[in-house]
Amino acid sequence: MTGKMLFSSDQLPAAFDDRQRFGLWRDLYSAQYGLLDFTRAEDRPFTARLEFAQFGPVATGWFEGALIRARRTRHELRRDARDELFLFFNCGHSPIEVHQCGRELVVQPGTSALLNYYEPGDCRHGKDHLWTAFTVERHRLRSLVRNVEDLVAMPLDSQSEAMKHLQRYARFLSEEGTAGDDPALAEHIGNSLLDLIALAIGPNRDGIELARMRGLRAARLRTILAQIEAHFDDPEFSLDSIVRQQRLSARYVQTLLQDSGCGFTERVAELRLQKARRMLTDIRHEQMGIGDIAGACGFTDAAYFTRRFRMRFGMSPTAFRGASVSHEGMEI
Repeated sequence: MTGKMLFSSDQLPAAFDDRQRFGLWRDLYSAQYGLLDFTRAEDRPFTARLEFAQFGPVATGWFEGALIRARRTRHELRRDARDELFLFFNCGHSPIEVHQCGRELVVQPGTSALLNYYEPGDCRHGKDHLWTAFTVERHRLRSLVRNVEDLVAMPLDSQSEAMKHLQRYARFLSEEGTAGDDPALAEHIGNSLLDLIALAIGPNRDGIELARMRGLRAARLRTILAQIEAHFDDPEFSLDSIVRQQRLSARYVQTLLQDSGCGFTERVAELRLQKARRMLTDIRHEQMGIGDIAGACGFTDAAYFTRRFRMRFGMSPTAFRGASVSHEGMEI
């Protein structure tokens, strides 16, 4: 999709009252853009306007409406599973209260926050509900931003040059239209946005190196990172696996990885722990035992997995799972 789509309450039947307009709008929104539990403002007429466009790997959205709350509970997650991250800018005049991953964050006007669609989350708005946002599949950002999950519902540097440039880019795309019917242009815009998002929300050396590199070195690093992403949960996966497949020396591979900010062993361990964290909060795996989850993530020793998980996240896998079940709530 390269054209911009408009979804507005003005398109609903004029004969409907506010309650009917909101109900129909909510159902149509959920069917087209994702299942959410919305609460509308009762002190003013219901209005909502969403502009949406897809640029290769990045979806862009611009929203304004009379909504005071939007969330994703375990009910929505069961019916609408999606593995995406959502970077939004508060363009209104009121702060937005964000609750996700056991964290609370007040997003002031003019600032931004990163949320996800795969865990319960809750956003409460003030008198105005106005944002612009970018949605990206998690695996794409994870290949550029190490430990990207740790940034969810955490303060971001909204004054960085990369973040300011990203906001200007969002305004330009909103005002000037889209890539028309040119898929190659849309893909190029999306990849540029993806690199810029990685620089804005980190920054860490993964995203910086890949954004700055050119030519063969960048291509090789991307290929190596993709191979690690594809096979990290295989207990037999090793540095030798990359060396053999890529026909590169172990020293060269290690140098590329170290230059991007994280060596092979540390990177694989972190990916395994992050996958375990996701599985422990995913309702599709709620019947799996801790040992089975450890094995599915590439750990051959459940006790070692528990120790590493506790060191990384501050609690045991069992306690983490229990804490996640007790937290509900997300916005778009």
